[in-house]
Amino acid sequence: MSERKIVCEYRTYTETKNTHQHAFIQLILPLQGVLNIETEHKDLKLNDSQLFLLPVGCDHTFWANRCNRFLVLDIPQIMLPGSELAKFSGGKNYEMDEKWKAIRLLLMNELDQENDPDSDVTMLLRYFQKFLTPEDLPDSVIYMQRHYNQDIKLEKLAQIEHYHVNYYCEWFKRIMCCTPLEYLKKVRIEQAKELLLGTNLNIMQIAWEVGYAHHSSLTRAFKEMENITPEEFRQKNMKIC
Repeated sequence: MSERKIVCEYRTYTETKNTHQHAFIQLILPLQGVLNIETEHKDLKLNDSQLFLLPVGCDHTFWANRCNRFLVLDIPQIMLPGSELAKFSGGKNYEMDEKWKAIRLLLMNELDQENDPDSDVTMLLRYFQKFLTPEDLPDSVIYMQRHYNQDIKLEKLAQIEHYHVNYYCEWFKRIMCCTPLEYLKKVRIEQAKELLLGTNLNIMQIAWEVGYAHHSSLTRAFKEMENITPEEFRQKNMKIC
């Protein structure tokens, strides 16, 4: 492909497993069916609830078992910031939300035109590339923020990001500068501090509210983070109205 030309086309895939890598970035937007994609760190069944980005040089195996159709963009590496894409060494999946559905429709409209869609697709890329390398939080981080009071397993967090557990832990630490369990502890302790200052719940009740089964578990984690116990924190800071 040309160094500055985007290839945008409809593709279908067969049951035959193929493994290769690209010298370009590939963006896959499902229209019908499921595409199985395996990379070193991901095992993904790509359907119309999400889209997938493959960075340059990423070995991947792919196949589909049923009738399928995908909108695929082959994007020259020079057209997207490599420093950001380096974070997605095993590929990155995105939710097919209303924003992406609208982008998909625009791309399909351009592709269905009789004239060469290349320039218009390039203009669209300039618009939506910011959504490919956002500075938002990973889905597993958002999950921990919303479900911190539940029993959260590493396997669940890795599944959310479609990574194998070992790689997920490495990836998370690179992105967030702490391990997943350290981050979960931070979230729980911050929530505990709010309850200590804003309610008259006892320590056992607060432990339950933030995901700890025992008073001692909260106390130990709190002391590791704040160098004082929850009781000492409350006595020092709280004034209940």
